[in-house]
Amino acid sequence: MDILTLLLSFAVILIGCEFFTNSVEWVGKRYNLSEGAVGSVLAAVGTAMPETIIPIIAILFLGESGGEEIGVGAILGAPFMLATLAMFVMGVSVLAFRKRRQTNVLNINGPLIRRDLRIFIIAYSLAAVAALVPPELSWLRWVIGFSLIPLYIYYVYQTIFKCASHCEEEVKDLYFNKAVCRLRRGRNAYEKVPDEISESFRKVVYTQEPPTYLIFVQLIMGLMAIILGANLFVQQIDILAEEIGLDPLILALIIAPIATELPEKFNSILWIRDKKDTYAMGNITGAMVFQSCIPVTLGILLTDWHFDLSNSTQFLQACAIGIALLSGSVLYIRAKDTQLHWYGLMLGGVLYVLFILLVLTIG
Repeated sequence: MDILTLLLSFAVILIGCEFFTNSVEWVGKRYNLSEGAVGSVLAAVGTAMPETIIPIIAILFLGESGGEEIGVGAILGAPFMLATLAMFVMGVSVLAFRKRRQTNVLNINGPLIRRDLRIFIIAYSLAAVAALVPPELSWLRWVIGFSLIPLYIYYVYQTIFKCASHCEEEVKDLYFNKAVCRLRRGRNAYEKVPDEISESFRKVVYTQEPPTYLIFVQLIMGLMAIILGANLFVQQIDILAEEIGLDPLILALIIAPIATELPEKFNSILWIRDKKDTYAMGNITGAMVFQSCIPVTLGILLTDWHFDLSNSTQFLQACAIGIALLSGSVLYIRAKDTQLHWYGLMLGGVLYVLFILLVLTIG
């Protein structure tokens, strides 16, 4: 494993997330989208791409050589990681930024977050049912598989068009637009005469309202940086796993999701820092919905997707689903209010540690 490459990939993810969150907020402001559309759909789907690509590649191209096991493990590992470790990281972030934020609670749109979690619980419960269906009833597994995509489409429709809360928070200057303005000012510096009125006008025109094309250029560049950084990070983690002889299940279920879920975690940390708590929580819960619908559909339709609880590997996979559903259910109950205390997010860390201990004991 190359430490420099690992650190470089980490830095690329961080920079990509900063640019991505900044541009996705501008998309929401430009098109007057709801908080849910920005956090739970745009940001969640965009940053979920790295961990969605991994199981597809594993299932389609690795085939019988452990590809199916790695693919299913990665599909199950993503929601598990989001429902446990990601929530714990958010709780730690609330504590870390409590002086800057002047509060130790998350101020959220409770109904929006509860809708995310409700859809997640329904979809992931269906995934568990499909995995426990006897092989002779495979048709039922296919019915469940094909039902998840319409469920996600319904969720996106409800989130985008039925949410009354629109983006009203102050948005930072678009980074790409700031760079363009500086270049323009530098190029025309010899023509400039200090003028407070013209400077104020320039700020309104160039800083507060960037061109739409520049918003999407930064959005795409930020997303590309996230995907590139996540892939580099996963490669280095994969090399480390081989060097120390980790079981493929541990790599697929625990190690790889930690790397691929970094974008969601970093985006949420940045939004918590800036007191945009609904964005932060929606980024995680929206990704949970996406991961429990789209990748799970691929797993159900393209693999055996059957758990034999007498098999230790498949038993651990079933436990991952159960723990994710437990964590999601607890959060669903707690999110009925408009505030989430930091300690309400710490359960995810406890459940994550318990699962690691279970893996080390059984695996």
